[in-house]
Amino acid sequence: MNSSEKRHESVPAVEIPQQFESYVAAALLRVQVLFPALKFQQCDNGVTIHGIAVAEEGNVRKALLYAVYREKIYAETLSMRQDLVSTVTAR
Repeated sequence: MNSSEKRHESVPAVEIPQQFESYVAAALLRVQVLFPALKFQQCDNGVTIHGIAVAEEGNVRKALLYAVYREKIYAETLSMRQDLVSTVTAR
């Protein structure tokens, strides 16, 4: 990163719809791997991102929302995948 890049102290919360709130903690683990220099903090209305460069804001927001959605899909399809594996591997 260039030292002349502007950095936010923190970005106002990325709003997470209420139906996705239960998936945020697991999604944050995935996003922290992608952006280890940033600090993510779950708050009442979403997620606050600390230490982000202005130029990165859009990409980080996109990655965060995508990770939350992927976590929702993972959780909702887990039992189907487990049933499929046990059916295929049953002897």
